[in-house]
Amino acid sequence: MGYSKASNYDASIMEWASDSSLPMEKMANYHALVYPEWVKDLIDGKNPSTYHGNGYVILYTTWTARYSENRTDYVGTNYELGHIPGAIFLDTYSIENGPNSEYGEGYKHPSEGNVKPIPELQHFLGNMGISKDKTVIIYADDEIAMMTAGRVAWALLLAGVDVRILNGGFQAWVKKGYPIETTPNPWVPVEFGDSPGNPQYLSTMEDVRNVVNGTVTDVLIADDRSWEEYIGDSNSYYPYFFALGRIPTAKWIGDWVELVRPDAQSLRTYTEVESNWRKAGFSPDNKIYFYCGTGWRSGLYTFYAYLLGWNAANYDGGWFEWTYYSDNPIEKGNP
Repeated sequence: MGYSKASNYDASIMEWASDSSLPMEKMANYHALVYPEWVKDLIDGKNPSTYHGNGYVILYTTWTARYSENRTDYVGTNYELGHIPGAIFLDTYSIENGPNSEYGEGYKHPSEGNVKPIPELQHFLGNMGISKDKTVIIYADDEIAMMTAGRVAWALLLAGVDVRILNGGFQAWVKKGYPIETTPNPWVPVEFGDSPGNPQYLSTMEDVRNVVNGTVTDVLIADDRSWEEYIGDSNSYYPYFFALGRIPTAKWIGDWVELVRPDAQSLRTYTEVESNWRKAGFSPDNKIYFYCGTGWRSGLYTFYAYLLGWNAANYDGGWFEWTYYSDNPIEKGNP
């Protein structure tokens, strides 16, 4: 290419990172995004970096059986075909209030699609074998894997759990040639333990209203739906409610696909994501309330903000809840 002044730093990042006196750029909470080798070391009884040593749970989650057949078990899911050794199964909708999910005609009320209140969520997690002191590694294996994993990771963060996402998911594990198993692993209930959780990662409709009406001025609302949804040309796939537009004052930050690589199994680099957010008008100087249709895409966005160390919360009720109440204002069209 014609460069005359170029050289190769052969020792590379391994040497640089081993010297604690040298500066490193990294995500504030980089530890919450792990890779297959890290998980393999954990299974093999080693103590990988950032692991606290208080026990761990590997959690596979999917929405597929509940969405198509209204079942909460693993039968017919990719978990049954093969999973990381020791992984337990979770129907993604089970962290929500219910009783309805997106099966059939879908939720009857917005509250059904919201994650359980923190004390109830903690009790539910305890029944799964998760306590406040354990490390939980989440992965998914479907066409929206990172959104699925991000939804659950955000919920566990809300509950006060040391939660990690396996970047690359099951596909990355398999590509490494690591072992898999097909035998299901049962839940082994434990006491979750006393914890207030992390309520700062959840925003309510009243919180959002206070931003819209100007009572709160140091928070920005981020719409992470598609552009067509944002301007009011589409309501996406939702069969159980129909409303067009956006929450007033909300800025568009990009759909969830802006956070993931094309295979939807891994996240884009933090430098790329942070640059895009700043270009959209966001920064760490303001808290951000993320919202989408029903809290799934915004759950992933809120977890990514956590990775970056940005102050953010998920408006879990989302566009469904906002438009359910006719006294909430809406906007349409190009901003």
